[in-house]
Amino acid sequence: MTPTRVDEWKIIEGLLPAGWAEAARTQKAFRRARYTSSAGQLLRLLLFHAVNGSGLRETVVQAKAAGLETMSQVALYKRMKTSGRWLEWIAAQLASTFRNQPRAPGSRRLRAIDSTTISQPASKGTDWRLHYTVDLSTLGCDWHELTDAKGAELLERAPVNKGDVLLADRNFLRPLGAHAVVAAGGDLVVRLRWTHSLLTDANGRRFKALTHARRLRVGKVGDWSVQLPVPKHKPIAGRVIAVRLPSPLAAKAERRALKSSKKKQKTPDKRSLEAAHYVMVFTTLRRESLDAAAVLELYRCRWQIELVFKRLKQLLKLGLVPHQQPAAARSWIAAKLVVSLLLETLYRNARAFSPWGYAIA
Repeated sequence: MTPTRVDEWKIIEGLLPAGWAEAARTQKAFRRARYTSSAGQLLRLLLFHAVNGSGLRETVVQAKAAGLETMSQVALYKRMKTSGRWLEWIAAQLASTFRNQPRAPGSRRLRAIDSTTISQPASKGTDWRLHYTVDLSTLGCDWHELTDAKGAELLERAPVNKGDVLLADRNFLRPLGAHAVVAAGGDLVVRLRWTHSLLTDANGRRFKALTHARRLRVGKVGDWSVQLPVPKHKPIAGRVIAVRLPSPLAAKAERRALKSSKKKQKTPDKRSLEAAHYVMVFTTLRRESLDAAAVLELYRCRWQIELVFKRLKQLLKLGLVPHQQPAAARSWIAAKLVVSLLLETLYRNARAFSPWGYAIA
């Protein structure tokens, strides 16, 4: 194979956040030119290993054949174990660039938040949890955080700007998390379990969403004002909105609930099966800004983040971690995220390209 003399790596370097090369030293990924000649060549090799779908031995052989860097398998493995913080820094900076894009004054930004699990080779459970938010206007990632399996799904993990509206699934409604979003000037649309956090009505009595949803007929949308008590803070004013699903959809949702319980080797509670017949959400959006039916339509957009996870795992193979050593595995996952965010950057730049963006003469 003839080594590549001219390529487009400089274009990729131009997409990276300011200070990325200096960060290689501060994050202790690149200390001296022993195995690689520069931080850029090290990053190139790490990203190459993440996307080429082969092991360390094949990576170093292919890199040498392509005229990149000459490095041993052991040396690359060492760099994998020490480069995780640097790669995560690059990924975080790329995501923050998307999140801080300018917006029109007073505009709202719809964001979906969720997490997906990642397992190492031969693992019998979850090893990593990737927490993720998607800007629904672009379907691009604007924040993420990688934790171990014990990292809970929390609204307060994600940075929130004024005007953000976060769409979240059943696991996310916790008082302190809701308070963090509202205090930052954001709003929530969160789906409810039948065993949801404590809610109260105007008279201070406990409000149970499933009890009220039972009164609904198919096609009728319920909308009730509630308060979400928050320890050491003022209660959050919100609404519970619910709709009864038509029989075919309700039966399908109940089958999914049964299948999920069987997979976890648990006996489902009858109320869980009954709750599958409804869509119940808690929102802090006011009625004058969005009516109940529109809130439910808005919540349906949350499904887009599930499609993002599907693309990450099927197209970028995010779930096929080749390393058992935790530090190397974390670096590999972070490298995959850098690749994903660079692809999003390329796509955004292509959409925004102007024919007048170059010198005429």
